[in-house]
Amino acid sequence: MTKQQKEAYQNTESLRKIIKSLEGQKFRLDCGHHVTVCHSLGNDITIRNGKEPVIICSQCGY
Repeated sequence: MTKQQKEAYQNTESLRKIIKSLEGQKFRLDCGHHVTVCHSLGNDITIRNGKEPVIICSQCGY
């Protein structure tokens, strides 16, 4: 990867800020399960990247 390509990527802190902005919101995932963002007893999620991202709970990700 070239230096220019590396500079095109943001650090993980930027992604954490996006996730934090969703705090407390409730979502139904593609697998049918539910998640409350940033809730200590909430499901972990898996995002499968692609043309159409798929967002599922970690239990269904296996």
